[in-house]
Amino acid sequence: MRGTLHLVGLLIDENLSWKDHIRTLTTKISKTVGLIAKLRHIVPNQTLLNIYKSLIVPYITYGLTSWGNASETLLNKVLVLQKRALRLIHFAQAREHAIPLFLKGKLLPLKSLYYEKIVILMYDINTNFATIKISNLFSKSTSVYSCNTRSSTSEHFFTKQSALNVQSKAFSRVGVKIWNGIPTRLKNVSRNCFKKTIRTKLIEILETENSYADIDTLINKMEN
Repeated sequence: MRGTLHLVGLLIDENLSWKDHIRTLTTKISKTVGLIAKLRHIVPNQTLLNIYKSLIVPYITYGLTSWGNASETLLNKVLVLQKRALRLIHFAQAREHAIPLFLKGKLLPLKSLYYEKIVILMYDINTNFATIKISNLFSKSTSVYSCNTRSSTSEHFFTKQSALNVQSKAFSRVGVKIWNGIPTRLKNVSRNCFKKTIRTKLIEILETENSYADIDTLINKMEN
C-alpha cells in the first residue's frame, strides 16, 4: 500500500480514493461472511444476525463519515458483502433481492448507514457536543447572513460552494446538505429521540424503495 497513511484505523491513500481502506475492510468482512457460511447450519438464525451486527456492522461504520464518500465502484464492494451475508443468514438464493432481508433484521445497507452516521454527527455539531476541530468546519447560517432568512431561522448551516467534485463530496459539504434537509422540529428533540426517529425513517424509506437509495434520495425522503 505505497503512499498510504495509517491513521487511527483508517487507511488514507494519496489520492483520497479510500481504495486501500476498503480493500482491507472487505477482506475483514469476507472472513466473517465465511464464518457465517460455516455456522448457519448449526446455530440459530438470531445468533447469525448477532454475528452480523457485532462483527460486520462495526467494521463498516468505523470511520464511515470519512470513507463513505468513495466511488460507487468501491462502495459497492461493501454492499455486495452485506447482501451476501444476509442471504446466507436467511438461506436465500444467490440472486434473491436483499432489501427484504435487510428489513427482516431492521438493518441498513451501506448508504443508509452513511447517512445515519453523518446526520448524528451533525446533530452533535449543532448541539455543541462535537470536537472543536470538527465543529470548526461548519458555520451557522445566522453567522453568515445579516438578514433574517429562511435558512437562518431553521438552524441551517451555511453551504460552501465548490466547483471541484472531490470537495463537493467532502464531509463538510455533505454534512450540511444532509442536516439542512432535516425538518426543523426534529432538530430540537433529545439525542436519543433523534437517533430513534432517524433509524425508523430510514427503515421506512427502505420499505418503499425497489433499489438502494442514494444520499440525494434519502435527503429528499427525509424532508417529507
